[in-house]
Amino acid sequence: MSAPNLTVIAEPAEAGSLVYGALAAKSSNESANGQLSLILTITNNEAATVHLNQVKVSFVGPPSVSPSPIIADLPILPSQTLQWFFGILGPANNIILPVPAPGAIKLKLFCDNFSDPAEVDLTLGQYQSPATDGGYSFPGRSADLSKGEFWTGLSAAHGAAGGGTQLFAYDLLIRAFDSANNNWPTSVPGSDNTKNQSYHIWAKPIYAMANGVVVQFNDGMAANTPPGLPIPTPNPVEGNHFYIQHGDDLALYAHFQAGTLNPVLTSGPNPDGTGATVTQGQVLGLAGNTGNSSEPHLHIQVNRTTTPWGGPTRPLPFNDIYVLDLSAVPDVWPPNDDAPWNAVSAQDLPSVNSGIWPGPLKMGKKKLWRWVGPLAWAWIIFIGGLMITPGGVGCPACGPELTNALGIVSIVLGVLGFASRAVESRAARQRIALPQIDAKADLHS
Repeated sequence: MSAPNLTVIAEPAEAGSLVYGALAAKSSNESANGQLSLILTITNNEAATVHLNQVKVSFVGPPSVSPSPIIADLPILPSQTLQWFFGILGPANNIILPVPAPGAIKLKLFCDNFSDPAEVDLTLGQYQSPATDGGYSFPGRSADLSKGEFWTGLSAAHGAAGGGTQLFAYDLLIRAFDSANNNWPTSVPGSDNTKNQSYHIWAKPIYAMANGVVVQFNDGMAANTPPGLPIPTPNPVEGNHFYIQHGDDLALYAHFQAGTLNPVLTSGPNPDGTGATVTQGQVLGLAGNTGNSSEPHLHIQVNRTTTPWGGPTRPLPFNDIYVLDLSAVPDVWPPNDDAPWNAVSAQDLPSVNSGIWPGPLKMGKKKLWRWVGPLAWAWIIFIGGLMITPGGVGCPACGPELTNALGIVSIVLGVLGFASRAVESRAARQRIALPQIDAKADLHS
């Protein structure tokens, strides 16, 4: 038989084009990339049941990206419409793309007893969030962190859940480096990890990422005992939570401590208390461990809908934070710009577990010393100029001729100092460029 007669609608899509999330680079020395995660709504137009067994994602146009064949197991009855999404059979099949990515993709849906796949051609573009300046404010603040603590998180790692609605979701945690064990635990070393109070994120304030309106909230659920998911699964799985409409996006903030939801936001004009106006940066509540949660953390996601669980997923980009691969975060707190922290603008978190600093970096010693040298040479030139200027700086013990000579020497030394600085900077740039050479490409023709 030829290809099956299927109608396929792909998400996330904007203006008829499939979109990927732009991921921040894991350091300022690395390149950014993208996350492609798919939800397919498939209608079977055949007279008999069709069994989908594989979805192959291929990319059209430069740069070159290898195809991704993904195993499927989805029987679809005649005239039936079902969803298939990345991660439906297990871990999410997220595809990490170079940025800029290819401009189009081809989807091939292989089904039992059909010789050819159903094919769908789609343009591909980078997602542009409707949030102000293309990104949201981070829901935590550096001012609330204790010494040594960092927010942490990553993209392309969350379970699909809810029909793929959480493919771009984050589980945000707070960690501090444990030098004795050379790791980044979420709980205080030596503490009782069966106590929620032992976790760094416990009771940290959570803030609204943008202006909006409360659509739904829940409060009053008791905290789980960590670690591990509670059995049976609690209802609601979000625990104590807010759903807040941020323009076109409906955001979920989940797993708050009971009794800590901001009462101003649970006393809205609607009969159920919803409808309150939310301001960006407003406190929502305190981080907790309620609902389907294995330890204290903040779960956040956005979907293109006005109803909880009602619409397709969307990437969640941030503005005004710094990120760095957690394995490269130095034992310096608060962090400074000596380390290659990457400034994030309208981008999702990196696809590796990363330290997150939601505030300005301190000036590091390296940058300070970069200024000290030029200022010192400039001061030497300035003093030299005064020494050769009539009525300027004199040296009574030296006499006029020696003073002039010393002034000229000072100016020459200052100029030479600036010149050596320029040569050193150029050499440093060349040294930085050398590791970018692909040694394997040079050795293998």
